[in-house]
Amino acid sequence: MSKTSSTLLTLLSATLIAVAPAIATTYRWVDKDGKVQYSDVMPSSQAGKGHAELDKYGRVIKEQRRSLMTPLEIEQDRQAVAHQKALKQQQQAQQRRDKSLLSTYTSEKEIALARDRAIELESLNIRGLQTRMDSAAQKLAEANAILAISRNEGKSASASILQMRDEAQRELAQISESMNLRTKAIENIHKRFEEDEKRFLELKESMR
Repeated sequence: MSKTSSTLLTLLSATLIAVAPAIATTYRWVDKDGKVQYSDVMPSSQAGKGHAELDKYGRVIKEQRRSLMTPLEIEQDRQAVAHQKALKQQQQAQQRRDKSLLSTYTSEKEIALARDRAIELESLNIRGLQTRMDSAAQKLAEANAILAISRNEGKSASASILQMRDEAQRELAQISESMNLRTKAIENIHKRFEEDEKRFLELKESMR
């Protein structure tokens, strides 16, 4: 073999070796329908969605992780972050409540006394509302009695008496609503202090 032929053969072999990996490379990816696809050319639509490069034997020689997310994945990620944030806030709030509980009370007896004081305050409010309700009910009864007399006598109802009746009715409705709120507040006090006592005992037990 001549020197020239030998040189050409060497150059040809080197060229084939250089291009062989590129020719042998196969791309593998998962399409939008969840199906695995193979090709020697990566479609531009797959950019950022992740793929693997395989050699001629099907072995992975390079893997490109996904850098883009679908709208569903973005929303799921947002919800997960929001959930973790809310969970952290709940934990921090519980820690603050625990700290306040331990610094405020030293025994179950103190918790019971605080509960009774809170209930007594609401009970005073209810008694005050009841006094107002009795007064408004009396005013309404007086107005209705006068209106009944006017009707029996065939006279027109006095504007001032009608106003008196309407005001008494409105006041009774407002007082009734306030009393319902105060009654509900007492129920919440019982519940809150019951929870505080239970948590207080748990914290004390954990500190032993």
